[in-house]
Amino acid sequence: MIRRFSAPAKVNLYLRIAGRRRDGYHLLQSGMVFFPWFDRVEIDTDTDDITLTCEPGVTASQEENLAWRAAETLRRLANIPAGARIHLRKHIPHGSGLGGGSSDAALVLLALNRMWGLHWPVPRLAAVGLELGADVPFFVGGVAARVSGIGEQRTPCNDCPDLHLVVVHPDQPLATAAVYRGVTSSLLARADLETFPVWAAQHTRNGLLLANDLQPIACGLAPIIETVIAKLTSRGARHTVMSGSGSAVFGVFRDADDAKRAQHIIATEEIGWHVQHGQTFRVHPFDREWQSGI
Repeated sequence: MIRRFSAPAKVNLYLRIAGRRRDGYHLLQSGMVFFPWFDRVEIDTDTDDITLTCEPGVTASQEENLAWRAAETLRRLANIPAGARIHLRKHIPHGSGLGGGSSDAALVLLALNRMWGLHWPVPRLAAVGLELGADVPFFVGGVAARVSGIGEQRTPCNDCPDLHLVVVHPDQPLATAAVYRGVTSSLLARADLETFPVWAAQHTRNGLLLANDLQPIACGLAPIIETVIAKLTSRGARHTVMSGSGSAVFGVFRDADDAKRAQHIIATEEIGWHVQHGQTFRVHPFDREWQSGI
């Protein structure tokens, strides 16, 4: 059986560092929505092995790819003699903070759960996803959400706005671990003292909560992020925020026409940058694509 799916990107409308656990994992509070920038995933279960090909390649070996690890982890936990040939066509920039690897991994979990006939419920799959990465449970959950803890706590965000965005990645990847190593003791101390409502009130503009505690750290590691912010602002963005741990930045535009115009200009002016415009959405396309059989 061969199935083909779309794995969407995400953006963090806001991201607050809320503390750090004793094991070193950072606690977050974030609002996450889907964005129409898609990796394409093809899965064939007519095999006994788990293999992965990826174009363009983003890891040195298939075993390092989150999508391969997702399939292998699910097979191990289910204790079944199943296999899958996975092929990824990467469009979401690597090292951008847009969740491409996590989205691919979640898609593999969702698809193989059905293709292998496991029928595990979403919470069980999300727990598997958390072993792979903090963003994977969000993609498995399949709806826009307010996320907290280390990614395991998710509350559907039915009232989150649909925004017209231009997302720009300046082709300078950032390693998530490197950004989080920059979280200072003063930032953690502030998190201990400052409640989320207070933090949100400080960062809400025109009814939108758009902020990222990791942005100053990422800008120190990759100053080109400041250039991206200035470029989006000069092309009409009403607000700009870095997504996740960077280095992608999104700009909020008044409408689809303004966003499309800005996307065209920036892509023309900055050869080598990855630029995409689109409207955020709240529901993962997996079920629709499964039912259509594409």
